[in-house]
Amino acid sequence: MSGSPLSRWTMSYFAAALVFLLAGLALMAGGFGFPANAVEAPDTLVVVHLIAVGWLCLLFCGALLQFVPVLTASEARLGRLAAPALLSIVGGLAMLVAGFLAMGGHVGVPSSIMLPGAFLLMAGLGVLALSFVLTILGETRPGLSSILVTFGLAGLTATALLGTGFAAALSGLFDSAFLDGLLPAAIPFHGAFGLLGWMTVTAIGVSYRLFSMFVLAPEATASARRVALSASAALLGGLAALSAALFSGGGVAWAVSLLAVALACLLACLYLSDIAAMFRARRRRQLELNSQAGVVALAFLAAGLIALAAGQFLETAWPVTPAAFYLLAMGWLTGLGLAQLYKIIPFLTWLEGYGPVMGKTAVPRVQDLVSERVARKWFVLYFASVALASALMLAGMPTGFRIAAVLQFIAVAGLGLEYVRARRLSYAPEALRLPAGARRPHLIYAAYG
Repeated sequence: MSGSPLSRWTMSYFAAALVFLLAGLALMAGGFGFPANAVEAPDTLVVVHLIAVGWLCLLFCGALLQFVPVLTASEARLGRLAAPALLSIVGGLAMLVAGFLAMGGHVGVPSSIMLPGAFLLMAGLGVLALSFVLTILGETRPGLSSILVTFGLAGLTATALLGTGFAAALSGLFDSAFLDGLLPAAIPFHGAFGLLGWMTVTAIGVSYRLFSMFVLAPEATASARRVALSASAALLGGLAALSAALFSGGGVAWAVSLLAVALACLLACLYLSDIAAMFRARRRRQLELNSQAGVVALAFLAAGLIALAAGQFLETAWPVTPAAFYLLAMGWLTGLGLAQLYKIIPFLTWLEGYGPVMGKTAVPRVQDLVSERVARKWFVLYFASVALASALMLAGMPTGFRIAAVLQFIAVAGLGLEYVRARRLSYAPEALRLPAGARRPHLIYAAYG
């Protein structure tokens, strides 16, 4: 990564993402959305989109701004559009959330505001997706990570197109039987494409390289072709299920959906097997905190997919499928994201601050920019509260769920403070903190890149 230019706006994406995560957790702690309200209620949609778009989507896009040029060993295409894309996404999400709040009777704006909001979201995400794809296409022989990121971007495209269709249907501006039928038939696929097709496939692709870098192990490639094939098959299976849901009977859709879930589970099994092999072959015997927390997130991936598969078979009053999505979103994706931020932020800060004087004077190590002793308690609290919240959601105990959400908020706020301290060089030894020629990084953007 040190051989690739720093992305100027990656930290801005991370900062905005963390604000949205805290906002979503605060609303859940206040009893806003599921399980206090129905899954399809406007209040639930507010929370879901704050977490899925505001937190996870911005987190992934910010990471890819830095990571895709590293994968391809080339300069990012359309890199200057990263800042306008961020403004477009944040503005579009604000309008979308305002529309949901209007549907719930909380604000006095027309719900039709959702449609221009969806177009703004599409524009921002579309520019970023185009940038990533053009950069990857410049790679002579794309590796496994690049292939999986490309599949993930296909999932993002499907998610965004469905979301725009939903916004058109809910805006009340169109009288269309197709749009009216789109909502009940395609909502599950909107969530699945976003959480599995876009975010999980991309997270798997990115984490192959990150785990390899951070545990000092050769990147596992034995099952690379099987992983890529199962990812593409899962994506195609999801598209087939969506088509079946829209244009044929529900039985066909259920069967194809089940196949897509099975292929997604196969992808996860191959991935977990490769990561296990990578950890066995690692040269860094003592795992750093980010890798330890990443392993816990992998356990939530397995638990979430098992719950999702169970939800396809079980006919029960228990909210198994919502709990599965919660495990995947908050345990797997958010847990992995928070864990990797704990390494990525100090690493990029170290490159930015000490790059100009590296080799000329003594500088702190990357690990000197963080305190694992302090951060460890926040990770323990976070993962424990996610497990507790999932169990309470499954048991139908909304008050207990709110308490668990409060604990998650506290843990994320604590980790956010640790990210700020790393960025401000607070833990760096005073004698080495700012040698002559070093730069004190700005909090939310890179001074050069």
